[in-house]
Amino acid sequence: MKNTRRIVAGRPAAHTVEFAIVSLVFFVVILGIVEMCRVLMVCHLLEEAARRGCRTVVIEGTSNTDAQTAIDNYLPTSGVNGYTMTVLVNDVVANASTANSDDEVTVKVSVPISSVTWIPGNTYFFSGTLTEQSTLRRE
Repeated sequence: MKNTRRIVAGRPAAHTVEFAIVSLVFFVVILGIVEMCRVLMVCHLLEEAARRGCRTVVIEGTSNTDAQTAIDNYLPTSGVNGYTMTVLVNDVVANASTANSDDEVTVKVSVPISSVTWIPGNTYFFSGTLTEQSTLRRE
C-alpha cells in the first residue's frame, strides 16, 4: 500500500496533463456545438427573409426590388451579410412584375457559410452555401 501512495504522490503533474488533454477535446466539442447552432439559426433567418420577400413580391404591382428591400430590412439587422436573392416565376428566373395572377413566385435567399461563421478560417468543417426558399401564388 505504501508503494501505491508514493507513486501517486510522486506524479502530481499527471493530473495536469490529463486535464489539458481532456479539456482541449471538451472545448473543441463545445465550439462545434456552438457553430452548428449558429448554422441552424442562420437557416431559420434565411427562411424568414425568404418568406418576407415572397409575401412582398406576390402583391400585384411589385417587383424584385421590393423583395430585395424587404430582405435588406431584415437580414442585416440579424447579423447576416453577403447574401443573394433570386426570384423565380413558375420555376424560371424572372422579374416578379412579369408574373400573372395565380403564377407561382419563389424567392430564394442564399449565403456562403464563410460569411456567417463565428470561427475564423473555418472552411474545413463547414463549407458551401446555405439556401432557403419560400413559394406563394401571385395575387
